[in-house]
Amino acid sequence: MTGEGDASKHDEAWAMEFIDRLNRGTQEAHERRDALAVAVDEIAQGFTQVGLKPWKTGRKSPAREDMKAPDVMLGDRAEPAATILRYESAVNILSAADQLRGFAVLLRAEASLMGAVSVARGIFEACLWATAVIDPTITTDERLQRALTRRLARLSAGIRLKDMLDDGVTDADQFIENDGDIDDEHGTNRDPAKDIDDIVRYAKDRGWPVKKGRRASEITPLSIDWLSENLERRIGIEGYAWTSGSSMAHGEHAADTAS
Repeated sequence: MTGEGDASKHDEAWAMEFIDRLNRGTQEAHERRDALAVAVDEIAQGFTQVGLKPWKTGRKSPAREDMKAPDVMLGDRAEPAATILRYESAVNILSAADQLRGFAVLLRAEASLMGAVSVARGIFEACLWATAVIDPTITTDERLQRALTRRLARLSAGIRLKDMLDDGVTDADQFIENDGDIDDEHGTNRDPAKDIDDIVRYAKDRGWPVKKGRRASEITPLSIDWLSENLERRIGIEGYAWTSGSSMAHGEHAADTAS
C-alpha cells in the first residue's frame, strides 16, 4: 500500500506526462500543417507555370489536332480553336493556383475549418473545369463546345459583376491578360454582351443547340456533379464530398465535414 503522498506524486507525474504528450502532439500537428502548406504553395507555383507558359504539343496529342481545326468565326473576327481551348483552360488553372495559395494561408492560420473546406472545393471545381475543356477523350468540336459554354458563363458573370459594382469592370478574368503572357482575344475593351451574341450566333450556325440557362446560355450542359462522375481518373471522394447535395457544398454539418 502506498501512502497518500505517494499517490499524489504519482497522479502529478501522470498528469505532467499526459500534458507533455498533448504538447508533443500539438507540435507535430503544427509541423504537419506547415509541411502541407509548403507543399500546397509548391503546387500553386506549378499550376501558375502551367497556366502561363506555352504548352508543348506531342505529335499525336489532342492539342495538335486542335491546332488543325478551322478558326472560330466570332462576329467580325476569327479566333483559332486551339487558342480558345488554351485560354479557357488557363483561366481555371490560374484560378486553382490562386485558391491553392489561399488554402495554404488558411492551413497556416489554423483558424477556419469551413473556410479551408470552401476554398478546397473551389480548387476542385476549377481543376474540373480546366480538365473538362481539354479532355482528351472527346473530339475537338466537343472540347470547343465546352470551352465556349464556359466562356458564355464567364462573360455573363462579368456583366453581372459590372452591374453590381458599377465601377467600369469589363471582364471577369482580366488578371490573365494583365500578365501579358497569354493572348486574350476576347476580353479587354470588348463588349461582353456582343461577344455573347457572337458566340451564340456561331453555335447556331454550326447547328449546335443553344439552351438559355438560369444565368447564362449553354451550348453543352456542364455541371460539377456530372463532371465529377464522368471524367477519367476518379478517386472516389468526389462521389460524395463534392456533389451539390453534400454538406461540404453548403457549409453545413461542420462536425461531419471535419471527420
